[in-house]
Amino acid sequence: MLIRRSVRASLLLLAFAAGQAQAFDLLEAWQAARMQDPLFAAARAAADAGRTKNLQADALRSPQLTLNAGAAGVSSDNRITDARFSNAKFAGGVGSNHGTTDFQTKTDGGLDLTLNLRAEYPLYDALRSGAAKQLDKQAALAEVQLADESQQLMLRVAQAYFDVLLAKDTLTTLKAQQAAVTEALASAKARFAEGDVAIIDTHETQASFDLLASQVLEAESNLQLAREALGDVTGNRDAALAVLPDQVDFQRYVSGDMQSWLNRAQSNHPQVHAQQLAQEIAQAETGKFQDRYSPVVNLVAQAGGERLQGMGSGDANLTNHQASLGVQVTVPLYSGGMRDARYQEAVALQEKAHSQTDVARQRVARDARSAWMTVTVGQSQVKALEQAVRSAEIKLDSTKLGRDVGDRTTLDVLNSEQELHNTRLALARGRYQVLKALLNLSAAAGELDEARLQEINQVFSQ
Repeated sequence: MLIRRSVRASLLLLAFAAGQAQAFDLLEAWQAARMQDPLFAAARAAADAGRTKNLQADALRSPQLTLNAGAAGVSSDNRITDARFSNAKFAGGVGSNHGTTDFQTKTDGGLDLTLNLRAEYPLYDALRSGAAKQLDKQAALAEVQLADESQQLMLRVAQAYFDVLLAKDTLTTLKAQQAAVTEALASAKARFAEGDVAIIDTHETQASFDLLASQVLEAESNLQLAREALGDVTGNRDAALAVLPDQVDFQRYVSGDMQSWLNRAQSNHPQVHAQQLAQEIAQAETGKFQDRYSPVVNLVAQAGGERLQGMGSGDANLTNHQASLGVQVTVPLYSGGMRDARYQEAVALQEKAHSQTDVARQRVARDARSAWMTVTVGQSQVKALEQAVRSAEIKLDSTKLGRDVGDRTTLDVLNSEQELHNTRLALARGRYQVLKALLNLSAAAGELDEARLQEINQVFSQ
């Protein structure tokens, strides 16, 4: 008999392990959500757009090359009088008098062709340099925001996952109570027919049965809604979910004291990083306008030419080519007060960003403290509820025995049944709350990534 029981227990354990292996666990739910969730898809697209900011920053630091070309029909009449030449043999033009010459060129309906190539390299430009720095920071900000969205998606998936498990546990609890009440109602009716109990036992049991029937319908509806919510995130509405074993060691997933978690939260949380980058972007904006007369120095090289071609036999033709290389300096002497106004605006926005960084640190510290307290207190509550379940089981056995000997009524048994099932449900809810708090604590410290989720996901296979 002992061997037969051992074999049966082993088979049940293997069946449970096989079911868990095929079940849709928390890690798989997250991996599915990464591909399915539209909010995270939008976050990925935003990150892709943000990464182009680095390319834009590099472009601002690189040479700029432009080509201008044009063609136009023109009529031109140029006259030069009293032109003097150092070489007298050139002084033979119209109206020559004592070494002076008059020149006249005329083109009616000619064609003017222009071509100009210009290369410009910034040697010093506070506006351009500040803008490039801001673009680099914006690219980094996009990565931080994606990391934050990743954490938020994990928390949303976990919440939807635990909501389904809790809804399922609630329905299971109510159906177990309903089965007990159904059995008690049949027993009460039979005993009343035999004259062993009063009709009041039948009425009270019937009332409990009717109430539970309504609660079961509501629980079935809640379970369906929870599954739909999880399906919206993961795209999987029908898979069997992995469930928690009877005993869970939560302490293995949390280490260190509360202060260490608070320190990590204030240093590592993505929202703190995001605000720090926003503050640095604001500082770069201030630097762009800090020097009222900040010059712009560019290395400029250009080459080009112009050809004026007449269409008639008497029209003049003109060809001009030039090439140059040099340094161009531009100093903003007066901008109507715009530069000062932009600087004052940047200073105010920098102060705003600094304050918002402090707010972000305070907020994540509160979140970390709340999650830490939920984890530590929740573990004690789970242990207390585990003991309460054992006590409720003993009480139910005693109440059933009392009913059999006439010291307790059927209603007493039903109340003990309800107390046991409600305690089991409270235990399940407490375990889900501790798991969610573990994820919240990791997210508050900026440490909720796929590796951390995979570690916590092992709780389903303990």
